[in-house]
Amino acid sequence: MSYVSLYRKYRPKKFSEVVGQEVVVDILKNSIINNKIGHAYIFSGPRGTGKTSVAKIFSKAVNCLSPEDGDLCDKCEVCKLNFDDEIDIIEIDAASNNGVDEIREIRNNVKLLPVHLKYKVYIIDEVHMLSTSAFNALLKTLEEPPENIIFILATTEFNKIPSTVVSRCQKFDFKKLTEKQIFDRISLILKKENKKLSKEVIELISSISDGGLRDAINLLDQILSIEKDDITLDDVYNLIGDVSEIEIIELLKSIVNYDVKSVLNYIDAVYNAGKNLLNICDRLQLLIRNIIIYDNTNKYFDKKYEEKIELFSKIDSSLLIELSKEIFNLINDLKKTSNQKTIMEIYCIKMSLLFNNLKNNKNEKTIDISQKEEIIYEKTVLEPKINEELRNIKINNSFSGASKELKNKFIEKYNSINEYLSNKKYNALSNLLIKGIPEIVSEKNAIISFKNNFDVILFEKNEEEIQKFIEKIFNKKYSMVAMTGEECNKIKKEYIENIKNGKKYEYKEEKIKTTKKNKNKLEETIENIFGEEIIKED
Repeated sequence: MSYVSLYRKYRPKKFSEVVGQEVVVDILKNSIINNKIGHAYIFSGPRGTGKTSVAKIFSKAVNCLSPEDGDLCDKCEVCKLNFDDEIDIIEIDAASNNGVDEIREIRNNVKLLPVHLKYKVYIIDEVHMLSTSAFNALLKTLEEPPENIIFILATTEFNKIPSTVVSRCQKFDFKKLTEKQIFDRISLILKKENKKLSKEVIELISSISDGGLRDAINLLDQILSIEKDDITLDDVYNLIGDVSEIEIIELLKSIVNYDVKSVLNYIDAVYNAGKNLLNICDRLQLLIRNIIIYDNTNKYFDKKYEEKIELFSKIDSSLLIELSKEIFNLINDLKKTSNQKTIMEIYCIKMSLLFNNLKNNKNEKTIDISQKEEIIYEKTVLEPKINEELRNIKINNSFSGASKELKNKFIEKYNSINEYLSNKKYNALSNLLIKGIPEIVSEKNAIISFKNNFDVILFEKNEEEIQKFIEKIFNKKYSMVAMTGEECNKIKKEYIENIKNGKKYEYKEEKIKTTKKNKNKLEETIENIFGEEIIKED
């Protein structure tokens, strides 16, 4: 016999087995007891909360020959039927059958009497996927349905159902299950399956399933397939492509401490590990929300969790709200771009700068969380992508042969970067570059100024990709340097003074010296022939 998934195996067969939808179940049972069966119902609510399961149970219960307190008797010939093959219970997936022709076929078939049962029941799942013409075709049937026909329309997006359809149906709202309800159900399934998981793992399953019991049971099924006796929280996080709670806390620590290097290293690590950056942002947003609640309430969370987030209690709530806004914008931008890593880096540096600016502003109260778990609140300087010597050569070459004419031609093409803002491949780079101002331009070099230093850092970090992007736009290579407007004004003044004093700016070959290290015989042979310097190709 083929394997039956836990979700199918433990799908409720009776109203008494339904978890978390007591109000809906009680009303449906009372309608059966009092013989007040409606002709059309809308079951609306989040996925995995029991809409389709309750629809199937109800379709069986209205046809039960001897219902007990509105529930199935499990004894009559109707209850013993295999409803998966029952001709009078018709399930339709509106996602794949959403045209007017399918609904017209239903209209023709409703005129036929049920073959075996008292009621013929149509269960239309994801009904919001029907086209406008299909809804219009369904409307006539809902207005004047035959006496022995019941429609159950299930949806996760109630707002997409036309009001004309809603007004002809009884609406039932299915709510998300509580973590305790999911925890209890998972524990029961484990007991029946003779399996064991730690309390912490079951709590995690209950938490990340977001109120959907079906998702929780499916996740449980995956976890139990791991060939390991002692399944840990990290095993679960790895399974779902997420990161552990302690990692999210460490990420926030790095942001708060303006430890940009640690932030970028972390993003690089999770990206290369194939982790979902949207999930990480959602988790970070939730952590910040919890810190704000912790700061403004008393004993809202359990003691163990409060001990984890207590170290952030000295951060002003207004700063946390600013962080939350940035993460909200980040999440939206991540959904639009194909270059998620760069967007994540940009926003995380921007968030770190909130705390660096506060620390450097003498008129503001600084945040001191250094006593908590040895967090050091110091500015971390990013190592530049190019060394200082090479950078100075590039600046020199930008002035060498620079002219207003070359600059104007450069700016004309540089402005075409705006055309790439809607391009998924280049929008992140475009967003960065349009903030820059071409200041000095020669035949092969250019100096670009930015208002913020963190834009300069991002430029240097993504220099290789930017150079390729610029080459695509200009059809030629440019060796470029990014700097703040303040630094640019300073080197302009130096240039004027140097020219007055008779200094000439001559083009120099751009070279990168290799770091001294132990060399093998092959490397020594190459060095003897070509020298220690690696000449950068134009």
